Amino acid sequence: MKLSLLILIFCTLFIFSKAQSQRAIIQGVLIDAKTAQAMPYATVSIFRASDTTLISYRLSDEKGGFKVAAVPVGIKLRIIITYMGFTIYRKALEVQNGQQLLDLGKLSLITSAVDLTEVTINAERPPVVVRKDTIEFNAAAFKTLPDALVEDLLRKLPGVHVDKDGNIMVNGRKVTTIYVDGKEFFGGDVHIASKNLPANTIDKIQVTNDKEALKFNPLMPEADIPQVINLKLKPGIKKGMFGKVYAGAGVKNKGEAGALLNFFRDTTQISILGYGNNLNKSSFSFTDIRSVGGFNRSGWGNANGNGNGGLSIDKVSFGGYGNGIMTSSGGGGNFNTIINKKVDFSLNYFYGAVVSDYDELRNTQQLYSDTVLTSLQNTNQHNNQYAHLIGTRIGFDIAPKLHIDFKPQLIFVKENNDQFFNLNTSSSIKGTLSTSDNKQDERNNSTTFMSWLKVIPTFTKKGRSMFFVDALTVDNSKNNLYNLIQNSFFQPPAQSTVNQLRKNDVVDTRNFIMLVYSDLLAPSLNFSANVTSNYFKNKNDLDTFFPDLFDQYVIGVPALTQDYERTGHRADATAGLKWKLNKWSFGPGITLAVFDAKNVFSTGSPVNQHYRLLLPSFDLGYNIFNLTYKRNFSEPALANIQPIINNTNSLFIRNGNPNLKPAVSNSLSLGVRKYDTKNLLTYNFNVSGTVIDDATILSRTINGAAVQTTIPINANGIWTLSNNLGFQKDWKMENNRQVSFIASNSSSLNSSFVMLNGMKSGFRTLNIRPAAEVRVNLNDKFELNQSYTFTHYHSNYESTEFSSQTLNYHDARSEVIYRLGQHWVWETQLDYRYNPNAVPGLLQSYYKWNAAMTYVFLKGNRGQLKFAVNDILDQNVLASRMIRENLIEDMQGSTIRRYGLLTFTYNIRSFGDKIGGRNQLFKF
Repeated sequence: MKLSLLILIFCTLFIFSKAQSQRAIIQGVLIDAKTAQAMPYATVSIFRASDTTLISYRLSDEKGGFKVAAVPVGIKLRIIITYMGFTIYRKALEVQNGQQLLDLGKLSLITSAVDLTEVTINAERPPVVVRKDTIEFNAAAFKTLPDALVEDLLRKLPGVHVDKDGNIMVNGRKVTTIYVDGKEFFGGDVHIASKNLPANTIDKIQVTNDKEALKFNPLMPEADIPQVINLKLKPGIKKGMFGKVYAGAGVKNKGEAGALLNFFRDTTQISILGYGNNLNKSSFSFTDIRSVGGFNRSGWGNANGNGNGGLSIDKVSFGGYGNGIMTSSGGGGNFNTIINKKVDFSLNYFYGAVVSDYDELRNTQQLYSDTVLTSLQNTNQHNNQYAHLIGTRIGFDIAPKLHIDFKPQLIFVKENNDQFFNLNTSSSIKGTLSTSDNKQDERNNSTTFMSWLKVIPTFTKKGRSMFFVDALTVDNSKNNLYNLIQNSFFQPPAQSTVNQLRKNDVVDTRNFIMLVYSDLLAPSLNFSANVTSNYFKNKNDLDTFFPDLFDQYVIGVPALTQDYERTGHRADATAGLKWKLNKWSFGPGITLAVFDAKNVFSTGSPVNQHYRLLLPSFDLGYNIFNLTYKRNFSEPALANIQPIINNTNSLFIRNGNPNLKPAVSNSLSLGVRKYDTKNLLTYNFNVSGTVIDDATILSRTINGAAVQTTIPINANGIWTLSNNLGFQKDWKMENNRQVSFIASNSSSLNSSFVMLNGMKSGFRTLNIRPAAEVRVNLNDKFELNQSYTFTHYHSNYESTEFSSQTLNYHDARSEVIYRLGQHWVWETQLDYRYNPNAVPGLLQSYYKWNAAMTYVFLKGNRGQLKFAVNDILDQNVLASRMIRENLIEDMQGSTIRRYGLLTFTYNIRSFGDKIGGRNQLFKF
C-alpha cells in the first residue's frame, strides 16, 4: 500500500510539473459593445492555428472575466469567443517564449441576429455553448479513442461525472434520462445509450433541466433539478444492432459463455440473452440487464446486488448473487415496440438458476458482568435456486391529455437449501457450556403476481399536474423446513434432540394506491396534495410435526403450531405549500396518518391496533442550503408480531410480540450542495438527527446452559445523529490529461438500549468512516486510481456490567490501466484489508490481487482476447466484524479463489447498415 501511494504521489507531481513547464496564461474581460455590460458564461476557446486543434477553453465568469491557463508558447494560436446572439470574435495571437501572461484587456462583442451555427467554421466550433437553460457540447472538440463509447465521451466534458456504475452527474445534479435526437432511446435509460452508442456517432451533447420533474414540482430547488441529456447524432445513424457474445475457459474447470443481442429499427427493439459461468459473477452488468436487456422499458420491481458483481432482479438471479462458490446460468428475451403514436407495448421472459456451496466460520463474543460468552459456529451450505419471470407492459393515450401505463408480472421461484451448523458455546469462567449439531433441509416454492398501474393527465394550465398509481402484490409461498438438532450441555450434563418439520404457508396481499396533485397558484407559490392508501392482508399458517415410527412427519405439535391472519389499512393524506422568493424557499406540510390492523390467531385472543397521527413537515431553503423536518411512523415488521416460538436453532429461541406499537420518528436535517463550474469543484455536506419513540429492540435472556431467548419490545429515547461530507476537485489539462481528488466522510452517533436478563442499559455507538481517492488519466493511455478508507467503531455503556468496545480496520484499493498502442491493454487491481482486532483463527489482513492483459483487434476494435488471473496471491476471503448491543461478531466465509481465464469477446455495434444478406453479423 505504501508503494502504491509513493507511485501515486510521483505521478501526480510529474503531471503537474509537466503541465506548468513552457506554459502561459491568457486573460481578458468580455463586454457588450453596445451597453458595456459584462458578458458571463461566454465560451473562450484557444485553437492551434496550424491544424485547428483545441488546446483549452473556459467560460467567462459573472463579471465577464476569463483566464485560460496552460497555453503553449512560441506557436501561432487563434482565440474564438462565442456568445448566443453575438457575432463570433476571432483573433490570431502568439505568446512569446518567456512570456508568462498575455492580457488582452477588454474585448467587445457585437450583437447579431444570425444563428451561431450558421457562421461558425466547423473546425472552429466552440466546445461549449450556453443557451438559456441548455448547455451544448461540441463532441468533436473532445478527443476519444477509436473504440470509445458515449460514456467515455461524457467523462471528457467539464462538469460531467460518470461513476463506476455508469451513473451520470452534471454540475452536481443527477441525469435521469438520455434522449437521442430528441426521442426516447430504449426507454430513455441513462445507461443504454452511454454504454452502447459509439462516441464517433455523436455530433452534439445537449444538457437541460428535466421539464417533466419541474411539472410535478415547479419550485424545486435549483440544486435538486434532475438533468436530461439529448444526443444529436450525425446523419445516417438511425437503425442498427448492438450487443456482445463471449466465451472463456481456464484452469480449475473455470469458464463462462454468453450472448446479449439487441436489434432496433425505428421504434422496435428485440433483446435476447443467455449466459453461464462458475466465476461468482453476473454474466452481464446491472446496466446491461436493466438497459440493454430491456428491463427498464418493460418495467420491473426490485433489483439487488451483493457488492461483488452479483445481480438479482425480481427474484431472478443473473449470476453471483449469494454466498460461496456459485455456478450461474440462464436466459431470456425482451420485445419492445411503439405500435402507433398512442400505444407502446413490451413483453419479456427470463429464467435464472444458481447452484452454490458455502462454508462460514462465525465467532460471537458477548460481554456482560465479569463473563465473556463465546459462540463459535461452523456452517456448511448447499443451495439450488431456479426462477422464472414473465412480464409485459402497455402504455397508451386514451385521450389527447390522458396517458396510462400498466405493467403486470408473474414470478415463479423454487429453492432447495441444505445446511449444517456446528455451534460451540463457552464461558470465560465455566469453560465449555454446550455444543450443537443442526441439520436443516429447506424446500421453498413461491409464486408472485405484481401489477403497476399509472395514470397521468396533462393540463393546459402551466404548473398544474396530477398522477395516480395503483400497485398490487400477491405473494404465495410454501416453505418446508426439516430440522434435526442434537444438543449436548455440560453444566450440568444433559442431552436434547429436536427432529421436526416446520411448514410455513404464507399468502401476502398488498395494494398500494397513491394520488398526487400539484398546482402553481402564483409564480412563487405552489400547492401540493397527495393521498396514499395501503391495504394489506397477510395469512400465515405455521404447522410443526414430529416424525412417527416410520419417519413420516405426521404428529402435530400444538405448542409450535399457529394460524395467523393480519388484515388492515394505512392511509395518509398530505397537503403542503411552497413559497419561493429570490434565493429563499419555504414549504410547510401536514399529514394525517390513519392505521388500522386486526391480528387474529388460532390460539389466543385477537389484537386490534388503531392509530391516528398528525405528522407535520417543512423544508427551508436558501441558495445552496436546505433545512428539512419530517415526522413519520412505521408499523412493526410481521416477523416480530406472530407470538409463536421459532426453535429452528434450539440454542437461540425467538418469540414474537403481538403488542408491539408503531415507531414514531422525528427527523431534522441540514444539507449543502454546490458545484463550482468555473473551478470544477463539487462539495456537499449533510447533518441529520432522528429521535424514535416506540422503536423495536430485542430483549434477551441467557440461561446457565447458554441458551438465548429473545422477544421484541418497544423502547423510547432511541436517537441517531449522522453526517455525510463529500468533496471532489477535477483538473482537466491539455492533451486530455485529467486528475481528480475525491474525499468523503460519513459518521454517526447512535443511542439505544441493551436488554439482557432483565437488566436495561443505555449504550452508544460511534461510527466514523473517512475516505479519499485520487484518479489520474493521461489521455486514456495510462490510468491510476488509488483509494483508502478507514473505519472506526466505538461503543460504550451506561452500566458497568458491559465493557466498551473499539473496532478499527483499513481498506485500500490500487488500480492501474496501461494501454500499449492501439491494441494492447494491461490492467491490475489490488484490494487490501487490515483488521488489527481480528480474533485468533481469523485472518488479520489479506490481499486480493487481480491482473489482466487484453488484445483488441478486428475491424473497429470489436474483438477482445483477454487473459485474466483472479486472486493472484490466493488470499481472497469474505470477512467482516460487527459491533451491536453487547456483542462483537467476526465472520469469515468462503468465496472463489485463484484461477486464470482466457476469454474472447466480440462487441457488435452496427449502425446505419442493413442487417442480413451480405451484411453479415460477424464480419471478421
